[in-house]
Amino acid sequence: HAAADVDAVAGPVQQGDVEVALGSRFLGTAHGMPLGRRIILKTGVLFTRIFSRLRVTDTHNGLRAFSRKAAAAIPIHENGMAHASEILDEIKRQKLRYCEVPVSIRYSRDTLDKGQSNWEAFKVAGQFLVGRILR
Repeated sequence: HAAADVDAVAGPVQQGDVEVALGSRFLGTAHGMPLGRRIILKTGVLFTRIFSRLRVTDTHNGLRAFSRKAAAAIPIHENGMAHASEILDEIKRQKLRYCEVPVSIRYSRDTLDKGQSNWEAFKVAGQFLVGRILR
């Protein structure tokens, strides 16, 4: 993530336009993103649209901003990356106003080695669905 994007993501919340602002690498730029990662992330978008009924372009972007109201309204029960899907589910359930903001992400060998594997996405989806059933 680019630190320069923080103000852009926080802006709509600070101005009172929305309660949640979500960064989107697909509205911005994703330098060096491997094809496999792009496919997994686009599949995550489809998953979110089907299960959470939320129209977003990037489901697991790490840059997000919340108003005090949104932060208090969104309970987080899931561990690991499943919390990102849970947040999107809650935005829809709580009827919070949201927007997406273009951000830049740069993938390098180092960041790819430290990040999640593509197979981890299936575990995250399963964990989210089980948690959703149990809530």
